[in-house]
Amino acid sequence: MLVAALSLASAQDSVHVTLDNTAPGSRTSGSQPTAGIGPQAALAPGYVLGPGDQFSMEIADLEELNGKVHRIDHDGTVTLPLVGRIQAAGMTLTEFEKDLDKQLESLLKEPHITITVTETLSQPVSVIGAVNTPGTHQLRGQQNLMEVLSEAGGLRNDAGYRVTITRDEKYGDLPVPNALRNPASHTITGEVSVSDILEARNVSENIRIMPHDLITVPRAKVFYVMGEVRKSGGFTLEQKNRVSIVQAIALAEGTTPTAAKRRAIILRQVDGDVNRTQIRVDLDKIFTGKIQDVMLQPDDILYVPNSMAKVIRMRAIETAVSTASGVLIWRGI
Repeated sequence: MLVAALSLASAQDSVHVTLDNTAPGSRTSGSQPTAGIGPQAALAPGYVLGPGDQFSMEIADLEELNGKVHRIDHDGTVTLPLVGRIQAAGMTLTEFEKDLDKQLESLLKEPHITITVTETLSQPVSVIGAVNTPGTHQLRGQQNLMEVLSEAGGLRNDAGYRVTITRDEKYGDLPVPNALRNPASHTITGEVSVSDILEARNVSENIRIMPHDLITVPRAKVFYVMGEVRKSGGFTLEQKNRVSIVQAIALAEGTTPTAAKRRAIILRQVDGDVNRTQIRVDLDKIFTGKIQDVMLQPDDILYVPNSMAKVIRMRAIETAVSTASGVLIWRGI
């Protein structure tokens, strides 16, 4: 059993708040994320209790309350033996303990209370899109965007560089410059640049996440370099919409000695056309400056064939890319 303990002590009393991760419902089988607290999770001292949260208590010399599991009702209250119905939602763990202490003053002179939070279900956040563990995750106290994305397993290699956050307006403003309010749905939506946060260009965008926020991580714009190159696969585009062939080959770490550079082909999807358009390019002439460099667009496939190949199997290349079968995605430019 994994138990994370947070010690909250004062001169008047001693309180120990623990989190039991082996409670029923705190883990699920398979790849889907649990709706409750995750393994190795630890509640922050400022965690605010809410409807659905579950806890047990241990109080010296008061066995009536010891070990029993209590769940906070949808109205934010909980009924406890000898105490009755009291408010719990909206309080931090420390505040709730102090309130219980007052309720028990007539029974115990100096109660020493241990609260074990066995399940948290009151502060869900939905993370969807290009993350490793999409689904519903629970906030554990005050957490920022990067912490929540980490809880969701981190960004996939094909994740975009901008993240959309949608917030119920009852949880306050969305502190980003481009936030738009939707009066019909009572929500606020804005975008945050993850690359600006990671590269410390604008850490203020690493905003606090609120309960019921929806975090959407779109798939990045990707182009592909396949065939006789040293690092084939898909490459992401950050804020650029196009990349030159010279840049693309550099990202792929150059061509192999057996590359037929004069017979390279760009496969490009054109709106309204089922099949990709084939554009032949001579890499030798581009590299030597004899002809102008060619710009690749998102979803383009630059294929460099083998010099020994008699037939270029375009359909196999397109199928591999469209199904992501055996195609690695690399962080590009």
